[in-house]
Amino acid sequence: MSKKVKVDKSLLKVLKELVGKSAGKDSEPIVDIIAGEKPVNEFKIAERLGLTINQTRNILYKLSNHNIVSFVRKKDEKKGWYIYSWAMDAPKALTHFGDAKRKEIKNNEHLLHSRETKGFYVCPNGDIETNEENALLYNFKCPECGQLLQPAKFEEEKEELRNKIAAANADIKIIDVELAKLNVVREKREARKLSKEKAKKKAARVKKQKADKKMKKAAEKKLGKKPSAKAKSKKGKRK
Repeated sequence: MSKKVKVDKSLLKVLKELVGKSAGKDSEPIVDIIAGEKPVNEFKIAERLGLTINQTRNILYKLSNHNIVSFVRKKDEKKGWYIYSWAMDAPKALTHFGDAKRKEIKNNEHLLHSRETKGFYVCPNGDIETNEENALLYNFKCPECGQLLQPAKFEEEKEELRNKIAAANADIKIIDVELAKLNVVREKREARKLSKEKAKKKAARVKKQKADKKMKKAAEKKLGKKPSAKAKSKKGKRK
């Protein structure tokens, strides 16, 4: 499981929306509990949510199915069962939500384009909505009640679609910024890890060289050999 990083308020808002869509709006408060750096014990999550452990697990399993959360488990040596701790998997959650937002924008743009460029007709009694071709076949009369079909304006719907598209684009900007931040943190962490590994290998190499040198001296001493001229030269330089 990848390490987690702290998230700001704008990201929390986006994550709550994602959680609400995946597991229900009532589950959104879980984000405030598990969006930190360390995984949280599921019993503590249930306590803070004021839910039973089974209700809490149902939420977590739904989120896990959408790759929004991840867990670690540790065996309780006394009781013998496993205890699960959960955290938001922010990079996966953001990537998943970004893809969903882009799909939402595409669908809304397609519908908006249709509303703006195609003619639709509606029954004044609300019985049907149809396109211009079908309205012509009906002789511009409702097949249900016989009322004359009226051109549909859809002004409110078009405005609503424009607002949804703008809001989704704003969310994508937040998602892209936060993903970039997470990538920077990940790269720094990997660089530190690589540096530590290099230092560890170097220390092990130096330790091995010293041990080999010590063993060589011990072997020479045991065999009664005199130190080599090279060894004498180095010893003289140290003096």
